[in-house]
Parts: sequence; C-alpha cells; structure tokens
Amino acid sequence: MTEPDAARLDDYRFQMGRDAGNLALVLDSLTDAMVALNQHLVYYRLGPGDRTTPPPDLAPLLGVLADAKGLVQESLLRLKGSGE
Repeated sequence: MTEPDAARLDDYRFQMGRDAGNLALVLDSLTDAMVALNQHLVYYRLGPGDRTTPPPDLAPLLGVLADAKGLVQESLLRLKGSGE
C-alpha cells in the first residue's frame, strides 16, 4: 500500500472505526478504478453516436466493479446503521 493510501486508511479508521474505514478505502479504490476505465471511452474510437455504451472489452469489467461497489456500499451503510 502506498503512503498516501495508508494515510487515508488511517484517517478513515479514525473517523469510522476499523471495519468501516477499511470498506471506505475499498470503496474509494473501486470508484477510482471505474473512473479510469470510463476515461477509456474518451479515447476509444467509435463512430458518431456510438458512445452510448462502454466498449465491448470493458463492459463486463465495469459490471463487476459496479456490483462490488454496490456490495461495499451496502456493507458500509449496515455498519454505520448498527453503530459499530
């Protein structure tokens, strides 16, 4: 883990507790990965009007990341609601 990520993890753990802090950093990482993949759309060469869907090589990966992000968000909200 890089130093900036370790510092963010420490901050999240301090603010939210150990488990919720871990999930918060994972959520940030998943979001960063999705943003990077979506930037591929900017450089992916398609015909006019064809940019309504992700490139076929990235669509499954973006789906997996979105599903994982949803599960992390759900877990984080459950931890927050239970007061842990």
